[in-house]
Amino acid sequence: MHLTGRGAPGGMARPSRRAALLVGILLLAMAGMVRAQDEDIDQGKVYAIQPRNYRMSHEFSVAAAFLPLDAFYKFFAISGHYVLHFNELWAWEAVHLSFSKYLDIDTGLKKQMMDDWDVSPTDTPKIDYFLDTNLMVKPLYGKMALFDSWVVYMQSYFILGLGAVKYETAWFPTIDVGAGLRVFLNNTLSLRLEVRDYVTIGEGGVDNALYFGLAFCYNAFAEEKTVARQPGR
Repeated sequence: MHLTGRGAPGGMARPSRRAALLVGILLLAMAGMVRAQDEDIDQGKVYAIQPRNYRMSHEFSVAAAFLPLDAFYKFFAISGHYVLHFNELWAWEAVHLSFSKYLDIDTGLKKQMMDDWDVSPTDTPKIDYFLDTNLMVKPLYGKMALFDSWVVYMQSYFILGLGAVKYETAWFPTIDVGAGLRVFLNNTLSLRLEVRDYVTIGEGGVDNALYFGLAFCYNAFAEEKTVARQPGR
């Protein structure tokens, strides 16, 4: 009785421990297999980046612009651009000329100062022309769905350049920086919405002129649209 009573529980304990050990080994092996399969799936992922549908070449554009910073006058300008696009990333805006003479609008601030405080402010020089040349970088290009009916292709760009601003008195050097968004209408036509800041060193020191423009652009010598071929076709 002594041997049988003590041996039976011990004999049952050993198989249960072995079974638990085997189950643990099997679980670890299954986890390793699942991890290996996941890694194989990750290595098989394919990220497709489509080529740009529209490629710019020689760009000619006409723009309407608004200059809001002058306290006494609000200027409207007409601009012309020529841009040479080297590739999908870099371009050179060789010429940007803006004409704003005789398109200024009196804000009424001078009359209000005379009526309220009997003060006649010194007249500020008005801008006649902008003439500048800029380096253009175009890092972002993409497409969006409009009302789930049309696909709109867009491109953002940044510019940095040098030039001159013609006031009523003389020409002064300027540095300009800006950013814009292009919306492609087709392979040859597009719209540009942009903002530029002109920092000018004039007679009275450093001055700023903020420029908001909307341009209608023509892409001369445009390349044919690139169409991605489907497998098996």
